[in-house]
Formats: sequence, C-alpha cells, structure tokens
Amino acid sequence: MGPAGCAFLLSLLLGSCPSSSSKKKDLQSVCGRPVYSGRVMGGQDAAVGHWPWQVSLHIGESHICGGSLIHKRWILTAAHCIKMSWFPLLHTVWLGTIKIGYSNNGVKHHVSKIIIHPMFQDSTADIALLKLLSRVTFTPFILPICLPSITKQLTIPDSCWVTGWGNKNGGDNNYHSTLQEVEVPIINRQACERLYNPISSIMPESEPVIGEDMICAGDTYKMKDSCKGDSGGPMSCHIDGVWILIGLVSWGAECGKSLPGVYTSVIYYEKWINATISRAEVWGPTIWTYLTSCSLLYSSLWLPWDPPVPWANILPGE
Repeated sequence: MGPAGCAFLLSLLLGSCPSSSSKKKDLQSVCGRPVYSGRVMGGQDAAVGHWPWQVSLHIGESHICGGSLIHKRWILTAAHCIKMSWFPLLHTVWLGTIKIGYSNNGVKHHVSKIIIHPMFQDSTADIALLKLLSRVTFTPFILPICLPSITKQLTIPDSCWVTGWGNKNGGDNNYHSTLQEVEVPIINRQACERLYNPISSIMPESEPVIGEDMICAGDTYKMKDSCKGDSGGPMSCHIDGVWILIGLVSWGAECGKSLPGVYTSVIYYEKWINATISRAEVWGPTIWTYLTSCSLLYSSLWLPWDPPVPWANILPGE
C-alpha cells in the first residue's frame, strides 16, 4: 500500500473512532450515578448495585485488593497491591458483584497492562492504573465512578464512604464474603499529622508523615475504618448529586483502634491519571508491554509472591 493509501486508511480509522472529548462526555453522563440507592448508616453488608464501580482484584483465585472502575477499560487501585507482580495477565478483576468470588451479576476481566506511578515509593504515590484486556459493558451493576475535575473547585464533604472485603479483625486473608460499607469522617491533614507525628507541633521542621498526596479519614471512637484487604478500594464522596472518587485505601496503623486510615488523594493525581489514559488510548497497547510480560512470566510463576503490605479492611461501628 502506498503513502496515499496509508493516509486514507489512517483517516478512516481515526474518523471512525469517537473523539476523546465525546468519550469524556459519554462517561460523565453515567459515572457516579448508581441505579440502586439507599443505605443505612454504619458498617454493614453493602446491597447489590449500590457501589457499581467497586472491583475485586485477584491473582489466580485469590482476592488481594479492591479497586475502582473509572472507564470502560481502566481500573484505579493502589500501587502497593501490584508492585510484586509484573505479569499483567496473572491479574483479573471482578465487577458487578458484592461477593468476593463468582456471583450471578459478576463479570470477570483480565488485565492487559499495569501502569504504576513513577514516583511510587512506600506510601508515597501509592496509585496505579490497570488496563483491561476487553471493554466493560455497563449495566445497572457495573458503572464507573466520576473522577474529580482539576478545572473545578471541589469541596470535600465532612464524611465519605469506604467499601471493601477486608477482614473484620485485622488478620491476614480472612476476608468478608460480602462487600462491606462504612461512612467515615474526613480528618484535616494537619490534625492527622499531629496524630501520627506528635513531635510535629514542637518540631515543625521535621519531615511530615502525612504527605500532600494523602487524605485521612476514620472514626477511632466508633471503630469505623478500613484495614487489611481493602487496599486500593474507593473512598466515594457524594458531591453535587454524583459520587466522586476522592481517595484510594492506602495505609494505616491499627485498623481504627487509635489512628485514622490514610488514603491516596485522587484529586492530587487526577492530572496524571488523565494524561496516562489519554496516551495509552491514543497509541494502544505497545508490543514491548507484551514482550516484557512474557520475559517475566517465568519469575512471576516460580518466584514466591508476597501479598500487599499496607493494610485495609472495613471495620463496622460498634
């Protein structure tokens, strides 16, 4: 095919694809608007369809973390959930279910690409994007959550909701079989810093524990918090009639006993999220991704896998 033919084919392909602006408008019309609503205050089992963006991230048959559907091909989760697993196709996500495994409404998708924030280290930049192998079909049980807009001033409410399957007592791999939900109060970052780093009030020059890319939330008096097993899952806030993804479960100290949970701020990384997705959508899957995945298949299958270290589990109010 000559240059003219290639140019025609390229224009045909580009012309047949919706523009990024039209895709964004389509997403905004459905995101953060669950078909089913109505919930009871306090930690409890979630009802089917109340949190249609919630996903369960698996390696093999094992649930390892939560995540949020933000696009027909993209999941947002915590970087620490996947930092030890470099072969994307070993990961699967379950959508449309409140059960940790198979259910009538549940749909399983394979992960084709993993993008960890380049600045991720320990609890800093604890955020990652997962690209799905195939597009998600939206249903009343599977819908994306809205991302905050960097062009619009956003006022975070006094409390938001956290969801996940993490275990009740902070142990390892003893997850709830049904999705849990709890409303948690948002805690000022300076107040949270004083809780985690008491010397900061007398030594303001000391390095902060709570970074600008973090949000604190939780009720230590009523034991409302997240803990082991919920990492990467959403902190969903109801703002101006829609649900917006404000935070990702990241880390904490004692699962609601004395200190609040710490979440990665989605607002802080919203620009990176949009730029990363835009680049990947324009260029599509690159061959080096698959070559790299294949070259690491041996180590992924034969080297021992360590579970995610930072915690997360929904603790109901007493």
